[in-house]
Amino acid sequence: MLCWLGLTRMDLLTMSTHYRLQPPFLYIPEQQDFSKAWEHFCCKLLNLSNNTTEIYVRNPPEQGVDIFYPSKKIAYQCKSVESGKSGDFNVTQAINSIEAAKKIKKTLGWKKYVLCTNVAISGTAEASLKSALPTIELMPNSRWVQLCESHPLEVETNFRHLLEIPRDRIMNSISNVFTAQYSKTLRTKLEAGPFDIFLYIKSVDAIYRVPVSDTFTCQELIHIFTKLFDLPKSGTISADGTNVSISHSILFNGKIVPLNTPLADAGVDRGSVITFWTNVKWIERERKFDGKFIHMITDDFSYNRSSSKNDAVVALVKKHIKKCFHEFDAGIYPDAFQEKPKPTMDIP
Repeated sequence: MLCWLGLTRMDLLTMSTHYRLQPPFLYIPEQQDFSKAWEHFCCKLLNLSNNTTEIYVRNPPEQGVDIFYPSKKIAYQCKSVESGKSGDFNVTQAINSIEAAKKIKKTLGWKKYVLCTNVAISGTAEASLKSALPTIELMPNSRWVQLCESHPLEVETNFRHLLEIPRDRIMNSISNVFTAQYSKTLRTKLEAGPFDIFLYIKSVDAIYRVPVSDTFTCQELIHIFTKLFDLPKSGTISADGTNVSISHSILFNGKIVPLNTPLADAGVDRGSVITFWTNVKWIERERKFDGKFIHMITDDFSYNRSSSKNDAVVALVKKHIKKCFHEFDAGIYPDAFQEKPKPTMDIP
């Protein structure tokens, strides 16, 4: 959700909403585990599409039936793939759930069995599933997208909105951060073979769709993002006797990408989701601190949370970075924002 943006309801609805049925696009605020989030999302849409409220998520042990529709005696099994890739669908786990559901068919009383997935099911996988249960019905991603399109207002809060970054913004950032000749080379690369990736920032709960070139190195992309969002540069900021050094990294598939690695070599391709990793170091007299936090689904701080100074420094840096993104967003959607003051870095 983009409540912090101050956007009107019309602004939200006219932004780019894509029904991508995997994290970080799809989420249930109360559910941290995506498999559970998928169950509750399916239950919500099933109730909406059937104009009822009796369909419910079963408590563990589910025994192969995650959701049940009592009056229609329909059992639903939910299988989610966090990557959103059909090739990652585990047909063996689905068949194991089918076998478990068969054992409670009489006690639960289900007559129809439906498999709910957030990806497409291959012909081979479908054949295996029907071998285990010939009458099984499949509800793949295409069916859920149709249901989302039928109930856009009801599912609005379950999808993070995409903020599209125009290519000319990237071009301008390139021109402003690199030398003339180097900028020309990077701009040529972007014009020759652009594709979009997604940058998710937890601190502002937003996803940016960014045009890049697969020949950009990780270091080049960090420089572009630093200029684009006006983020604190890698370096040292001194205030009140405290030296704070900030550096940034790119994280993809749970790993930091080496600075000189081109995106293509790192496996980043069209539609990939990357995250931003910020490293904070501060020195005050003989005290030293080295903390890291990630702008993704979880935060990881390598310091003792009991230290009020550590907390204060990291909180200040995070607040500063958050303001940078807010101001950038205001530049894209100026009518939806009130002007905000330039962020400062005053270390307490």
